[in-house]
Amino acid sequence: METIKHIDFKGLDSIKSRDAVRSYFQFTEEVKTVNVDFAKIQFLSRSATHELLIIQNNLSSKGVDITFLNLTPEVNEMLEIVEKSIGKEKQAGFRFVKWLNFQNEKEYQEYLLQF
Repeated sequence: METIKHIDFKGLDSIKSRDAVRSYFQFTEEVKTVNVDFAKIQFLSRSATHELLIIQNNLSSKGVDITFLNLTPEVNEMLEIVEKSIGKEKQAGFRFVKWLNFQNEKEYQEYLLQF
């Protein structure tokens, strides 16, 4: 049983899609630790970053330690931006929009004049 998995984005300088991220995390063996090496990655798209953070959260909830290694300032900044936006998505929640029906233009105008 392998307990440590090392993910190296060999030959890549950018990761631009969710599928690209998912393809590196499709392992069947049970692991306790995952090390993700970003040594040559200069660009990480927002969607790829979001997927990476979802995977990180899922693995962490299963007790797997995940570590990001050799982050460039650009990749680190993208991780921080997306991580903050995930919290905002949860805060936004559902917004109720009232649907109004008016029989005629006069009712509509009277309604608008209330404000």
